Amino acid sequence: MENKNHISDELLAAYLDGNTSAAETREILEALRTNPELRETIDIALKVEHDRTFTYDVLPMRKLAAKSGNNICSVLCEAFVLHKRGIPFNEQELLETAQDHRWLTPQGSPLHSIGLLLAHYGLMVTRKYDARIEDIQKVLALDNDVIVVVDSGKLYPERSEEDGEPNHALVVTEIKEGAQSVVVFDPQENATLPIPISQFELAWNESRRYMVRVLQSIDDYDPQPIQLENIQITNDLLELREAIAENAHEVWAAARIKEGWSYGVKRDDTLKKHPDLIPYSVLPDSEKEYDRIMAMNTIKLVKRLGFDLVKRKD
Repeated sequence: MENKNHISDELLAAYLDGNTSAAETREILEALRTNPELRETIDIALKVEHDRTFTYDVLPMRKLAAKSGNNICSVLCEAFVLHKRGIPFNEQELLETAQDHRWLTPQGSPLHSIGLLLAHYGLMVTRKYDARIEDIQKVLALDNDVIVVVDSGKLYPERSEEDGEPNHALVVTEIKEGAQSVVVFDPQENATLPIPISQFELAWNESRRYMVRVLQSIDDYDPQPIQLENIQITNDLLELREAIAENAHEVWAAARIKEGWSYGVKRDDTLKKHPDLIPYSVLPDSEKEYDRIMAMNTIKLVKRLGFDLVKRKD
């Protein structure tokens, strides 16, 4: 006798994707009423889908750190680091440089612009989302500097500023594990003060735990690319990937030829010969794949940072 409670994997997948007919949906709902194992399977699948959706939340790259006099908290944090490193600067020149480059707007500093003033002064800067307290501890142990972005209202709940936005930059100077506190320089207070770790993390979460790291040495460089594995790409964007990959090869080849390079069966840096100075269409698949990965990661990064790619109608 046929088991009416059996649902095929294909039908279950279609149901989870919202692609079942009315009759198929009724069949699944009927099975759910009498099959606890099927209910558990769907509960787990929905939980995984929820978790996966969270992992590719848009990163708040364009949010503005602005909770300070004249919205310059990020500039004051970078000035703090310059002063700590013994690098001479003029605060008015800092402000003008930041404004000229639009690293500072009348509304504040976009998160991804924080640290660019320090780079302008020759310091090595990296940035990381989804960082942890342990990451800050490792950075401070190497005598590197850390700027973070938090929600000022959650950092100081007694002020009743419930913004729910990453709106304020701080310099983290110490993690006191025994005291369970994070010591920060707050430009809004113009002071260094301890914040309970739990309170700090709650406020830090609003920026997706964004951390700007200022290195002391090139040996401290630890690449931290933005995680893109779970970003889904539609078929029309796959076509775009191929166009970007081919154009990237054309840009590279044009630059090489301009520098005096030409085709050669084997690479020869002295004679400026290169085997890849050929049309993209006849490149080996291994070389095409390098360009495709670059193109795919570019598209995924654009989506991860909250931008939409929309094809214009012909």
